[in-house]
Amino acid sequence: MDSLEFKSIIAGVLFGIWPLFINRSGLTGNVASFVFASVVLLSVSPFAVSNLSQIGNSYWIWAVAAGIVGAAGLLLFNNVLSKATPQSVGILVVLMILIQTVVPAVYQVIMNGEISMTKLAGFVLAVVASFLLVK
Repeated sequence: MDSLEFKSIIAGVLFGIWPLFINRSGLTGNVASFVFASVVLLSVSPFAVSNLSQIGNSYWIWAVAAGIVGAAGLLLFNNVLSKATPQSVGILVVLMILIQTVVPAVYQVIMNGEISMTKLAGFVLAVVASFLLVK
């Protein structure tokens, strides 16, 4: 396993944990999103400051689009989390992650221009997993 795979695994663990914590915070969806985004901004700022020179060489439209889509997803998901019970939050996070996994897989299929039998089986199994996990 290379460094990028290891970092992806750790990121997956951390992305899987934060919704469980924010669900326990007792904050409503929009306030939870604000607090979460504020803490994230404060936490990443020291790491970003050393690379600010690359801002001029960036494709801003993609960064802005990512921010808008991410903000909408964060607001929606934190609204869900603020209303979920501790007993149901796990399933809701799993459903979100399953869909989150399918989106880049569909993107890869589109970029490759074809779908392999392995990917098709993966999509079918994702639907089956979603169905089984909500029952």
